Amino acid sequence: MIRVLLFFLLIFSSQVSYAQMNVLEVYPKNQYFYEGGVVNFYKEAHEYLINNKLKECNEKEIYQPRIIVTKDNSIKLIKDNDTVSIAKNKCAYDLSMEVLKNLKQWKAAEVKGSRIGAITEFVFYPKDLMSNYREGYDANVFILPAQYSEGYKQFNKDFHDNFMALFDNYHINGDLSLEFYINEEGYIINPRIYPAVDNRNFNVSFMRTLSRLKKVWKPALYSNIPIKQKIILPMKFSVNFGER
Repeated sequence: MIRVLLFFLLIFSSQVSYAQMNVLEVYPKNQYFYEGGVVNFYKEAHEYLINNKLKECNEKEIYQPRIIVTKDNSIKLIKDNDTVSIAKNKCAYDLSMEVLKNLKQWKAAEVKGSRIGAITEFVFYPKDLMSNYREGYDANVFILPAQYSEGYKQFNKDFHDNFMALFDNYHINGDLSLEFYINEEGYIINPRIYPAVDNRNFNVSFMRTLSRLKKVWKPALYSNIPIKQKIILPMKFSVNFGER
């Protein structure tokens, strides 16, 4: 018998596994990538943009940088292969790169008293960081999460119906996370499993099965602008063997 615990963790924002780099996939709960938290990050981004008299972008432009904050509190940009989105939002992209290069108070994650690198991503909307800026601004407040076409309850059912036999067949035990993005058109992109399962046949079958969930999602929205959103599904598997 196989028992599976499955729930959604939504993170507003494709990557390879960073386990070999000793980098966390996400920040621990109640830890933030910037000193003073998200609100202070946006405050300092606003001040940098205004003080340097940078030009504001078209109100439709928005970008979502992804970075690694290293254990020494420096940052590394994770390459974005979505060149179409970058070209469409070139002004927002350029301004976000300026901010990333010039802000200083990046903050590594902490685990058991030791600093460790971690991945983060955030919404960068120049209009709200410049002419529309208000004290206490936090972009996350204005995000409407992506929605499965028939709701998360139905997604859990569809996921169960499609995947349980696969997990049972390969005798998967322990903790896994499935990560994917819902793009601006509502399609699943860049799926991956971590920690990696060292079984090529399982991985091929898993991705093939995931592709059967063809229903289009409603994409996440920031102030009515469609954005990408990362979804992480932590899963705990327990396979019990016995006579049948």
